[in-house]
Amino acid sequence: MDFVSLSLLAIGVVGLGSAATVLLTKWIPQPVAELAALHGRYVGLGEAAPAARPHRERAQQEAMNVVRTSN
Repeated sequence: MDFVSLSLLAIGVVGLGSAATVLLTKWIPQPVAELAALHGRYVGLGEAAPAARPHRERAQQEAMNVVRTSN
């Protein structure tokens, strides 16, 4: 395949994927979209998460425990 036909094929595939995405978002009913927002992949990302201890602090404490137990 030459470069021109391969690039036209790639542009067509990207265009069809974009069109399918737009059509799916228009065809999905609003209640289904709201339910998916409640149980979806990114649920809870906007909420404040509990503060986690930094990994370095845990590693430091573990290293000190190893040093204290060695003879």
